[in-house]
Amino acid sequence: MTRVFLLDVDNTLIDNDRAKKDLEREIQTLVGPERDALFWSIYDEVREKSGVVDFPETLARFRRALPDEPRTGEMERAVMSVPFERYLFPRALDVIAHLWALGTVVIVSDGDRVYQPLKIARAGLGLAAKGNVFVYAHKEDRLAEVQVRFPADRYVHVDDKASLLARTKERLDGRVTTIHVRQGHYANDPPAGPPPDVTVDRIADLLAIDWARFAP
Repeated sequence: MTRVFLLDVDNTLIDNDRAKKDLEREIQTLVGPERDALFWSIYDEVREKSGVVDFPETLARFRRALPDEPRTGEMERAVMSVPFERYLFPRALDVIAHLWALGTVVIVSDGDRVYQPLKIARAGLGLAAKGNVFVYAHKEDRLAEVQVRFPADRYVHVDDKASLLARTKERLDGRVTTIHVRQGHYANDPPAGPPPDVTVDRIADLLAIDWARFAP
């Protein structure tokens, strides 16, 4: 049997909530509360329009809105140099290594085409996944492409969003095991569809799963 593990990144392998809170504090220290509020307002506008977090576009719009801000360069460096390797959840890399012994690991993440790949590389996830990294604006709409690239008898989708797992279940029903990792601010969101096959509290819990239970 061939098995492919589809791994999410934000709040699944990386504690993105903690990274963002630390970044928020740093930006406020640099530019003050008023301009900090403007930055995050632009961030939300960009996210609403594009459907993904896009820090490069947010920074560009902030610079245009406040061309007189003397610390924009420092703020850009803070945003673009977050040490994401420090925000990996405990044993996240051990989990990836363990899953390679059971099948093929593929990182499939939502995000923009600049910042998200940078985050994944900086955290060491690209190396751990042996280059199997794909970033889409809406990954749930690209399942067919992923299947063509990585054909398998069985897929295992690991994500912090139960709603995305439900969509995968609907589209790959019978050939997928969905695992909800209840980390981050989506931990208690309802699935809005088929419930996950497995629910765990932390990514490290995957090291103890009996994968023979999910054989076809």
